Amino acid sequence: MDPVSNKSYHEHEVDPKVFLDVYCSPGIDQAIYDEITIFPMKTLQKLMSSGKITGTTLIDFSTGPMIGPMLSICDYFTEIIILEANDFSLTHAEKWRNGEEETFDWSHLSDVCSEGDRKKWMKKEETLRRKVKSIMKFDESKENPIDKSVFSKASCVTSFYLLSHISKDREAYSKNIRKLASMLDIGGHLFLGGTFNVKYFSIGEHQFHSLPVDEEFIRTVLADGGFSIKLIEKQDSKVVNKAVKYEKVFLAYAVKVKEV
Repeated sequence: MDPVSNKSYHEHEVDPKVFLDVYCSPGIDQAIYDEITIFPMKTLQKLMSSGKITGTTLIDFSTGPMIGPMLSICDYFTEIIILEANDFSLTHAEKWRNGEEETFDWSHLSDVCSEGDRKKWMKKEETLRRKVKSIMKFDESKENPIDKSVFSKASCVTSFYLLSHISKDREAYSKNIRKLASMLDIGGHLFLGGTFNVKYFSIGEHQFHSLPVDEEFIRTVLADGGFSIKLIEKQDSKVVNKAVKYEKVFLAYAVKVKEV
């Protein structure tokens, strides 16, 4: 595959292990790992510690086959559906769920969610695997990507980084927020993670489209999508790397209060 600027994450070939090595492992760049993977995990753990956010179905819709955020939240939900926008990430996620050895090794996250205890980590990852009931391909042509005849509306949706990668402009981003809302019950929880004012985003030698957004825009699209914003946590970026550049990483927590 020849290097081409601004590929589309959901349309072009992606190497999931390269993505995970760069963005989800401390071995490549500690700052990227701390901001992209650890920041949302720890923020979720803090939010979930109250015990007030629980439910039945959790839907995850994120860039790459990332399991970090789901590890922080899976104990509070009965079942999980993973929506994947990229065929290669979907295949990798299926292999991870099946316990195949050639997939990405997530055991370094044991320090975050299992106190560094190997046995606790293995139990935690197996709990997550068991709760994943389905891994499905996202169909962007559908207003509601989840088949209502198969799955009822969810109690929670998590989406990390993906909306900026699949939305060509702000109008498309707003439309994708409404798609997330369509998958939620009234009173359902949304955890939306991303970056503010991204300059570029790469996987390996290939640069991919990433839509720049800011806090004002996120607040507007969430409100217009029928959500009440409870919290937006953000952290200034310290990343100095040719793989990605952005000003801040953020996690927004919102509750669906109405249909729009």
